[in-house]
Amino acid sequence: MMGIDPGSYATGFAFLSLTGNKASVLDYGVIRPKKDEELIFRIGHIVDELEKLIAKYKPAAFCMEKAFFAKNANSALVLGHIRGAVMALGFKHNLAFSEKTARSVKQAVTGNGAASKEQVANMMGRLLGIQKMDCSLDASDALAVAWAGLF
Repeated sequence: MMGIDPGSYATGFAFLSLTGNKASVLDYGVIRPKKDEELIFRIGHIVDELEKLIAKYKPAAFCMEKAFFAKNANSALVLGHIRGAVMALGFKHNLAFSEKTARSVKQAVTGNGAASKEQVANMMGRLLGIQKMDCSLDASDALAVAWAGLF
């Protein structure tokens, strides 16, 4: 399962495998295009990096955090471009697709749909046996999205 927390400056990714009812981490991190690049180049960088990861881990499915309504229309539009590019990449690789709201991801991971990002990160460390969750919150959010996609 590939989990994606989309963003134009930081896209979190996670790859989990499931054996029985036990999830294990294959990889996770953040793709960070250059902030001063035009949007088209940031999208291209994110897609290129995800394509390499898909080739390496060969997931059968991916889950992405569902779009939310932002106060800033331009930010929502940019996020929509990122989400669309990731969806097209998933389609290209025949990956089953699901999406979860941030609230449902938090609920699945912590039991509290209003949990903080830090609480989600802490719980993902516990659930996946990661001794030191010293990653960005974008990466821990992607782990949580992948987790919610599995269960």
